[in-house]
Amino acid sequence: MENRDKIFEFLKQAEKLKCAFRYNTTTAGRKESSAEHSWGVALLVFVLAEEMKLKINTEKAIKIALVHDLAEAITGDIDAIKIAQGEVSKEEKHGLEVEAMEKIKESLPKETGQEIYDLWNEYENSSSEEGEFAKAVDKLETLTQLAEAGYTTYDKPQFIADYTNKAIKDFPILEDYLLLVKEKLKEEFTKGNFTWQD
Repeated sequence: MENRDKIFEFLKQAEKLKCAFRYNTTTAGRKESSAEHSWGVALLVFVLAEEMKLKINTEKAIKIALVHDLAEAITGDIDAIKIAQGEVSKEEKHGLEVEAMEKIKESLPKETGQEIYDLWNEYENSSSEEGEFAKAVDKLETLTQLAEAGYTTYDKPQFIADYTNKAIKDFPILEDYLLLVKEKLKEEFTKGNFTWQD
């Protein structure tokens, strides 16, 4: 365990994901953290890959889900709404996250740091089936959380309705689950008197 100090320092850095808050709200009425979201994505990756009997490396996909937002331990959450409103460009967000991931990579034992960096890149670039799957599930988990939290937490309802469409087009086997989540969301839209346009 010659690298135990590096691992401890890495976990200390990663712990900041618990304090990086997202757009979403939990059912308890507080903001969701990036750490909670990453756990939810990893759990959903595992469950959906098993249920659908996907011919992917499930362990790798779970690892990708666990690290996909790791940069936010340094950058904080730069959510899709900020990008849609022009507050931050996709290029700026990506640049900040690359810098953060390089810093995280360098802080870890060499092989582990490189593996985490490479897994994160696979997610960012959808360069493997596992990365593409994790990216689609990331969006599904976000919508699932919105459906669970309910209409009283929605301040941008139309953005919510469209949010996952592109990612699922890239991984169409998930369309059935998306339809289920959208039905739940539509119920919440009805309760909130929001117009559903999809």
